[in-house]
Amino acid sequence: MYTKKEGFARADFDTKTVLSIPNIVTLIRLIILPFVLVSLNKEHNIQAFILILLAGFTDVLDGFLAKILHQSTTIGKILDPVVDKIFTVTVLIYLYIYRGFPFWAFYSIIALEMLILIGGYWMIMRHHQIPSSSLCGKIAVMIISISMYFYVVDIDSINSFHILSINMKILMVFFGLILLVFATIRYGMISKREILKKNNEKKVN
Repeated sequence: MYTKKEGFARADFDTKTVLSIPNIVTLIRLIILPFVLVSLNKEHNIQAFILILLAGFTDVLDGFLAKILHQSTTIGKILDPVVDKIFTVTVLIYLYIYRGFPFWAFYSIIALEMLILIGGYWMIMRHHQIPSSSLCGKIAVMIISISMYFYVVDIDSINSFHILSINMKILMVFFGLILLVFATIRYGMISKREILKKNNEKKVN
């Protein structure tokens, strides 16, 4: 198990820990991903929508199971966000190429997600800490996910709905992107604070 005192225990990376129930639930999202892409390619939009919702449910379920089963491990904390990003980015690529997802939002989201991933990797390898996600980040992901749903389902009423002459889908994407920028900045600030805290604890000890 991962603790602040012990850091990264070798046991966190053995076979039994990797194949824990929460981690298996996390990996189910990767199994769902090709079925989502096939459904989108065949324009079975409702089916794709349901599969994406199912993937989102596993994202909530793995964290819940990790808590109630006391199976929160280092590999699980790393695996969950990585799988999330693989799933989200893959679906985004499809929506960008085939469903008209805005290019400016696509490249911005990819850049920010990669920045967070690289920053998290640096924190793990250099300081042996796993940065926690912020509420702002979770809300940003939720709004971006909703905007993705709009491009998946492609409902006429949503396509024709405008606020201040701005399409509803574009507005949702823009709002989610702004929140993601703030979340990325906050992520960096939290990571820096955790590093400083750890360094101060070392000096005291």
